Amino acid sequence: MTSDIDTDPIEQVIQAFADGELVVLLDHPSREGEADLILAAEFASGEKLNILATVARGLIALAITGRRLGELGIPMIQPVNCAENWPHFAEPVDYTIGTTTGASAFDLAATARAFTDPEARPEHFARPGHLLPLREDAGGMTGRAGHTEGAVGLARLAGLYPAAVICEIMAPDGTMASGEALKTIISENNFPATTVQRIAEASAQLI
Repeated sequence: MTSDIDTDPIEQVIQAFADGELVVLLDHPSREGEADLILAAEFASGEKLNILATVARGLIALAITGRRLGELGIPMIQPVNCAENWPHFAEPVDYTIGTTTGASAFDLAATARAFTDPEARPEHFARPGHLLPLREDAGGMTGRAGHTEGAVGLARLAGLYPAAVICEIMAPDGTMASGEALKTIISENNFPATTVQRIAEASAQLI
C-alpha cells in the first residue's frame, strides 16, 4: 500500500514537474494502491526514458487527452473482461520521423514528444508500435481518479502540454513496489512524490 509514503508539498512537486524532473505519483490505497514514475511528455528524452525502464521497471505508457488522440486518428482498444476502473488504452504507436524500430528509450521519447508537437500528423505514426497511449477520462479526475488522470492533471497544473509519460514502479523482485521497497526507490533517487488526490484538490481550486 502507499498510504504510509511521505509526500512533498504540492507546489514543490508542480515546480519539479514543470522543470522536467521525474515525479512519483501515488494512487489511493482503495484503488490499485501503487505508484507510477511520471515525466512531462515535452521533456521526454532517451536518458530519462531509460530511467523509467531501469528504475521504475514497469510498463511505459503515455497519458494523453482524448482530444489529441482524435486529432492524430489513433483509435481506442476495445476493453474485454476488464474491471470497472480499467485504463483506457489506445492502439500503441511509433513516431516514424527520425526513429528506427521504435523500441529504444530514445525512440519512445521521440514518440512521446511528437504527441505534443502541433506539426505532428496521423501519417507520422505507425500502428501498432511500442508506446501505449492511455486516454484521460472525459470527466478528468472526477470521472476516474487514476494515474492517467493524475498525470495529465499535473501537467496542466505545471502549465505544460497535457501529456505525460508514466511507468508503474516495480520492486527489484518483480512485484509492485510498496512499503519499504517503494520508500527506498523514492529516497535513493530523490524523486518528489505526491498523490492523485492532492492533484485533484489543487486542480479543483483553479476551477
